Amino acid sequence: MKNLLIDYFKFSKSQQRSILILLMMIVSVSLCYFMVPSWMQSNTMPPTHTLESLMAQIEIDTMHEERAYAASVLTPFSFDPNTLDEAGFKKLGLREKLVSTILHYREKGGKFYNNESLKRIYGLHDDEYQQLEPYIHIANTERNTYQQKFREVLSIELNTADTTQLIKLPGIGSKLSMNIIRLREQLGGFDNVRQMTEVYGLSAETFKQIKGSLHVNKSLIKTLNLNAATLYELNAHPYLHGEIARALVDYRKTHNYKIVNLNQIKEIALINDEIFRKIVPYLRLQ
Repeated sequence: MKNLLIDYFKFSKSQQRSILILLMMIVSVSLCYFMVPSWMQSNTMPPTHTLESLMAQIEIDTMHEERAYAASVLTPFSFDPNTLDEAGFKKLGLREKLVSTILHYREKGGKFYNNESLKRIYGLHDDEYQQLEPYIHIANTERNTYQQKFREVLSIELNTADTTQLIKLPGIGSKLSMNIIRLREQLGGFDNVRQMTEVYGLSAETFKQIKGSLHVNKSLIKTLNLNAATLYELNAHPYLHGEIARALVDYRKTHNYKIVNLNQIKEIALINDEIFRKIVPYLRLQ
């Protein structure tokens, strides 16, 4: 029996070589399975301390840039950006690159017609412009003279003007003209020229330029019947929207929908004198 078992487990030389090769292959595959991922990770990802060093360096560089800009304190004085020389711009405290941009703009025939045209210079930060703006004094130019004469001749009635007429105004393009008409439709018409300051995108500088060419016909304003308008209609008006519309509806309900004098709505806590003057042009009682 023992001999039979020995004979059963006895291998020939070729079988022994095959078993040895097979074992070597198994060991090699096992080593690859465990070692290759770690090799790939070590080759593709930098050590943690290297990443930390890079992030620290970026943070330091950023802080240096911010400190360098914060340290750039301007020393403004009265100046004309159309005539000031390079030394003058540097005396203002402007950065060399920004000075170069301004001078290059002038060399190419560019002119500054108003304060905001300097603001549009690439590289001039908002806080820098705010420091300089009170000191900008631009001498009268041919274009300024032309615009002044143009404003004296041009007269626009805001409650009837279309986009074709509005874009004739200096500083008013197609987009702003549409914004003006959109606000006019929401209000039901303009009660005064000052309401133009509420137009989205219209700057104070542009309003200053065009206000002399504007007037309004108040008889063209569309009003709301305070005793009959629905909450939806009142709420759609920019000046009545929200709590004021709801307060008006509640107030007239307590007065049986028979408000006989617009001054009565001053009794509403939300409506002070300023709000009353603002909304009363858009209300009627019948």
